[in-house]
Amino acid sequence: VKRAEPNPVTNRPLHHRLRYLRNAEALLALAIPGALAWHWQGSGAAVDWALRLPPMALVGLMLLQGAWYWHLKLLSVQSRQPLPVYFRPLYVGLRRADLLALVALAIWLAAHALRSGATGDLAWAGALWAFAVLEYVNYFAVQLMHDTSADFEHLRRNRRLRRAALASDLARGEEAN
Repeated sequence: VKRAEPNPVTNRPLHHRLRYLRNAEALLALAIPGALAWHWQGSGAAVDWALRLPPMALVGLMLLQGAWYWHLKLLSVQSRQPLPVYFRPLYVGLRRADLLALVALAIWLAAHALRSGATGDLAWAGALWAFAVLEYVNYFAVQLMHDTSADFEHLRRNRRLRRAALASDLARGEEAN
């Protein structure tokens, strides 16, 4: 029986970081909606699920997009190969679809507010929509999440947010075309 040699590449800090980001995004895609639904159900208050679910679903879907991106990035780094050929068309499409969903959801929530006034359900829906906007910015524009000393050092040294990794990978694809 031939034993597989340990792969020293998978022990590098970058691989651990990418694995952490992938797993955290995937976990949050399930945990956030699950925790909110559990909290709302257990609160005893009436819940307008039709108003709260669309922005909650958008947050979950965007987090899954982030998890898939980090997974593809991890595979790319481990194999020392570029991102797969379907990466750029997929994420350009997701960027457009996410933006369209955010705009449509904002219009829908504004119409609901004009029709029904401010409610707790509308506040929850609005907060989830804002969270989805922040995720969109964090993926497709600038890095909002800062959880390492290197992130904070870059921010201190440059006095600005750095470009999001996904945005950088998409821009590299544009330059190649």
